[in-house]
Amino acid sequence: MERKYFLIAAILLVFASWNSVGFHQGDEHFQIWEFAGYKLGLIPQEDLAWEFGERMRPAAQPALAYAGYRVLSLGKTIDPFLITFLFRVLSSAFFLVVAWLLWQRFAPAFSAQKLKTWLLLILLFHWCALYSGVRFSSENWSGLVLAVAFLWYPLPRDSGPQQFTPRQPPSGSWHRYLLAGFLFGLSFLFRYQVALLVVGFGAWLLFIGREKFLHLLLLILGGCTALGLGTVLDYWLYGEWVIAPWNYLAVNLLEGKAATFGSEPWWYYFPALLEKGVPPLSLLYVGAPLWFFYRYRKDPITWMAIPFLLVHFYLSRKDVRFLYPLLPYLGIMIMAAARAIYRARGVAWFEQGWVRNGLKLMVVVNLGLVLFNAIRPNRSQVDVASFVYHEFHQPVTLYADGHHPFDYGGLNLGFYQRPGNIIVEGKDRSDWPECQTSTCLYGIRSRAPQPPPGAELIYTNRPAWLGFAVDRGWLDKVNFWYLYDLKESSARDN
Repeated sequence: MERKYFLIAAILLVFASWNSVGFHQGDEHFQIWEFAGYKLGLIPQEDLAWEFGERMRPAAQPALAYAGYRVLSLGKTIDPFLITFLFRVLSSAFFLVVAWLLWQRFAPAFSAQKLKTWLLLILLFHWCALYSGVRFSSENWSGLVLAVAFLWYPLPRDSGPQQFTPRQPPSGSWHRYLLAGFLFGLSFLFRYQVALLVVGFGAWLLFIGREKFLHLLLLILGGCTALGLGTVLDYWLYGEWVIAPWNYLAVNLLEGKAATFGSEPWWYYFPALLEKGVPPLSLLYVGAPLWFFYRYRKDPITWMAIPFLLVHFYLSRKDVRFLYPLLPYLGIMIMAAARAIYRARGVAWFEQGWVRNGLKLMVVVNLGLVLFNAIRPNRSQVDVASFVYHEFHQPVTLYADGHHPFDYGGLNLGFYQRPGNIIVEGKDRSDWPECQTSTCLYGIRSRAPQPPPGAELIYTNRPAWLGFAVDRGWLDKVNFWYLYDLKESSARDN
């Protein structure tokens, strides 16, 4: 039965990987693929995000992207949309491995077979985990690597009824501690903020687990090895020896740069999770962890999560995606609460009409969100970039009224362009120069586009079957991307 569920999840993830073009947030692209594109010679340094100049971003994921590009391209230029798709598939495979490891570790904590099955289903098909699981992002990869490190480490002792995580049989093999330390360090190289999770686990080992000094020494040695590798990779990326984690801390916290991107109160995450997690599911996402932290306050998951959350509550710059490294444990905490109810009330509680109907509603909402996120692109403008890349091999002039398909927050999506192939003119129409290329395009994201006279529509991400809704004015507040061919007419004739 488990194989059947994993097969279904694998098919769904590949499907989602194909459709989830683009990125959840700009850092996922500009701090990874644009940096890799620079090292590949595809993108000039002046087009990179400001963080590159500050020497503050980790090089681990750009190095993976660079290596993957080199291997798959065999020295030639490869379709950028193909390689980002393959890395989403790789992320999905990693997600499945971690889900399997979590299920293997925590399934023995449940005596009822039905609860074991539900644990597996939540780990595989819980919509938030699936949404994040396909992403080649720092939040996803740091969380997955850290989960493997946590599961690999042989916990020294069971702290009794206030610990939920099952203890593995003791291991006399020193390499398990060394490798776990290396993986903890590697998770840090993907996203510096997970250091809070690592510190929390270390505190649990000291105060609750009372770990042996030799094991702690091996753990630290493995972590330092990873940090050494990260320093070498940073030198490769920036061309000089830097301490990127310190630069990140100094710029964002000491100089206050992070706060310039938005400031939120400490309690921001509670309403944000309730809203973005989608009720009624979000009630579980908030309630189950809070209950878990109190009930299993000596569990290593609690000790990892609490400092991570408290610091994120304190920092003024907040975003729900910052909490994604905790997603591997969300299903565990939800099912721990279900087990407690099962033990206290029995199966009859779950068979009550209102409970059964509530669970059915949650299943339907979750399934709808899974399917919705499996078919939609993360950034529709990347679909426009894909159309231009595959349809026009010759140089193209792209006119726009300010915002254009290759612009994201003032940065250029250079990785998705053929080198030297796109000339962007995003000024006021009265300042547009004459088109000097054989192909002249006009792109805009709008509710009601007004292209230059004589322009011919060649692409839109507005589905044809929505025409009836457009005619009735139901989508007057929805923007779609439109791309026009200006043909032989001058771009100035507007």
